[in-house]
Formats: sequence, structure tokens, C-alpha cells
Amino acid sequence: MKPITVLAALLAASFTASAVELTAVDGGTFVVLDRQQKLTQMYYRLSLKDGKWLMGGKQPGSPWTDISCDAGCEYRPSTDAEVQAHVPTAWRERAEFACIRNVAQAFCRYSAKGNTAGAPNYVVIALVTGQPIPLFVRRVSAE
Repeated sequence: MKPITVLAALLAASFTASAVELTAVDGGTFVVLDRQQKLTQMYYRLSLKDGKWLMGGKQPGSPWTDISCDAGCEYRPSTDAEVQAHVPTAWRERAEFACIRNVAQAFCRYSAKGNTAGAPNYVVIALVTGQPIPLFVRRVSAE
């Protein structure tokens, strides 16, 4: 392969990877869905402030609680290998995923492959259980 071809491929790959990262547009308030995809009374709130992802949680009858980690376990973009590890293969075959994660969970945006016009969907994936456990969420407001 010619050096210029290799460079072009690397640039295209890095552009593609960065184009699918979560941005401030993905922030907002999200309600957790139960197994039947019905709304619960539990919420997540995701925001990007000064380049740092912040996550809050709210349970019924309780105020918002900061569930972001202390220094050393902040949310960061997931690598391709991490997405492959915590998103099932069947899901990745049908949808494009972009995730951020910390030691406890991943927050992912996904859209059906080839669907550039539709609104994205979101899922929180618990990572501390030994096997990734998805919690489907629905955006109820943008921040």
C-alpha cells in the first residue's frame, strides 16, 4: 500500500470515529424504561460542562443526586473495543453506537444504521455486575 493511501485511510478512520462521539447535544433528562418499555419514576440527567461529562440521578420522592465519579473515574469516550465488549453483537449489526463510560456504567446513543434523519435512542449499560446490563432510557428534555 502506498504511504498516501495509508494516510488517507487513517484520516478517514479518525474522522469517522470522532464523528460518532457524544456531544453536548446528547445531554438532557432521561427517564428509565422498564422491561415492557414503559416509563418508570427513575431519571438520569446528563450534561457536558467545561469539557467534562456529569451525570445525575433521581429516584421517586428524592432530589437529584450527583452520580458522577470523583477524580480518576470520570466519563470519557468509549473505545471501539469497549463498545464491542459492552454492546451485544446483534445490536451493533443493526445500529451505530457512540458511548461514554466510567468504571460503573456506559451511556450510549444509538441509531439504526443508515438512519441519518431519525432521532437517536439512548441506553445506560451497567458495567459493575460482571456482565453488562442495559437500562433503556427515553429523553424527556434536552439540556
